[in-house]
Amino acid sequence: MKQAAITIGVFAVLGFLGGFLFAKLSTNVVPTIKEQREAGPTRAVPDTWREVRLSPGHSQHVVNKRIECNECHDPGQEGFEDPDTGVCTPCHEEQASLAHVDLDGMPMDCYTCHIFGSEPEVFGRWHCTRCHGAFETVEGIQGLAMHTSVPCESCHNPHEPAEETIRECDECHKTMNVQHGRSRLSGSCADCHGGHKLASDAASCMECHETEKPTVSASATFGGGHDSCATCHQAHAFSASSALACSSCHEGTRVIAQSKAREHRDCSSCHEPHAVRAAGDQSCRGCHDDVLSAHPVESKGDCLGCHDPHPKRRAQIATQCSECHEEARSENAFHAGKIPCTACHQPHRFDLSKLSDRGFCGRCHTLQTRLTRRNLGHSSCNACHEGTTHEPAGVVACGSCHDEQLSKSPEGHRECATCHEPHGGTVSAQTTCNACHKASKLPGLHRISDVPLGEGHTECKACHGIHESEVRADRAACMTCHEDIGDHEPDAKRCTGCHTFISGH
Repeated sequence: MKQAAITIGVFAVLGFLGGFLFAKLSTNVVPTIKEQREAGPTRAVPDTWREVRLSPGHSQHVVNKRIECNECHDPGQEGFEDPDTGVCTPCHEEQASLAHVDLDGMPMDCYTCHIFGSEPEVFGRWHCTRCHGAFETVEGIQGLAMHTSVPCESCHNPHEPAEETIRECDECHKTMNVQHGRSRLSGSCADCHGGHKLASDAASCMECHETEKPTVSASATFGGGHDSCATCHQAHAFSASSALACSSCHEGTRVIAQSKAREHRDCSSCHEPHAVRAAGDQSCRGCHDDVLSAHPVESKGDCLGCHDPHPKRRAQIATQCSECHEEARSENAFHAGKIPCTACHQPHRFDLSKLSDRGFCGRCHTLQTRLTRRNLGHSSCNACHEGTTHEPAGVVACGSCHDEQLSKSPEGHRECATCHEPHGGTVSAQTTCNACHKASKLPGLHRISDVPLGEGHTECKACHGIHESEVRADRAACMTCHEDIGDHEPDAKRCTGCHTFISGH
C-alpha cells in the first residue's frame, strides 16, 4: 500500500510540471518564434524574400538540401545581392564543365536556367520555355507542341549533349506497339514526330517512301478519299496486312459482273494499292487478253469506253450504244424498230464498213440472200433497198432496171411482185394466169379447151407474152397449133378476123 501511494504521488507531480511548461510555451515561446520568422533575419533582407525562398533554386538548396544561406551568400556583405556563379562551381563542377550553350554555341550563365529570384509562373525545373517557346516555333528553335504539359527535364538534361540525354519515347509511351520499319518504338518515333510536333504534324510518309522501298508515287494520294497515307494505314501499324480494306469505304460500290466474276469483287484485281486511279484497259487485258476490240473510244480507251467498271446499275455490263451514238433515240431505234444494235453489230467488232452487204444482211435475211444467188442482178441488197441500213426507206422500183419489160407489159402486169419473187426474180409454179384471168369468164374463144387435141386456148402464154401488150394473133402464130388447117383461107393474114377472142362476136 505504501509503495502504490508513492507511485501515484510521483505521477501527479509530473503531470503538474508538464501542464505548467505547456502553458508557458504556448503563451511566450511559440509566439516569439513566429514573430522572429515573420520578422526575418536581422541582416538587410529584401522584402521579396518570402517569394524568393520558394523559387526552384532556393527550394532545391534550402528546403531540400538544407544548405545554409551563408554557403552561397557572403556574410560580410550587408545585402543579399546575387552571388557570382563561381559559388556554384565547388559543388557543381561536373555540370559547370558541360554548361548549356546558346544558339551561337556560347556557354550560358547558370542563372539563365536556374531560377533563384522572384519570378511567377515558372514552368519546370529549369524554365526552358523562357527561351524555347512558349510552346510555339521560335525562329531557329523548334517549338514545343506535343508535350505542352510535360516539363522539358522529363526528356532532356541541359548539362549533357541533347542527343545523349533524350529519354527513349517508350519509357513513357509503353502502350505503343509500333510495327513500322523497326520492331521497337525506341529510336523510331523521332523519325516521324521529331519530338516537338503534334502527332497530326508528323513528317510526311513521302519524305521517306519517295525514294526508299517500298517506293510510292506522289499520285497515290489525292482528294476525295485518298487524301493521305493515314486514310488506309494506321500510323503505328503500317504493315500491308493491317491496311484498311477497300470495302470499309467503298462498301456500296457496284462492280461490273460482280455476281458472275469473283475476280471483279477483289479490288486488287484491277487496282494497285498505291495507283488506284491508274487502272485502265491494261488491267482488263490482264485477264481478257483473248478479247480483241475493233471499237475504240478515243476519250477512254477500248474497254472502259463501253464497260464502266463501277456501273450505276448492278445488271449493266456495257454502256448502251445510244449513250454515245446520239443519233439513235434508243437501242431499238434503227432498222425494223424492234431490233437492238447488237443484232447487227458485234460489241467488239462494231465497224461493219468493210463487210459486204450480202455478208452483213445475210445474218438475218438468210432466205433472201440464198435466193439472190440465182439472180446476180439482185445480188446487192443496197441496189434495191433505198435509204440506209439504219433507216430503210423502201424498195427501188423495178422499172429502174427493167424499164423495157415494164413499158411493154399490159397495164395489169406492171406490178412485178404480183408474179415475180423479188429476190430470185423467178415466177413460182403456183403463179398462173388463171389466178387473175379465170377462163370461164374470158370472152370468145378463150373458153375453148379444144380437147382432145391439146390445151387449146386456155394456155395463155401460147398467144400472150407476159411482158408484151400486143397479142400474137397473126396467121403464123395460129398455125403453130392449127397447122392441120393451113389450107383454110390461105390468103387471110389474121385468123382473128373470123375467129374472135373478144366479146360481141
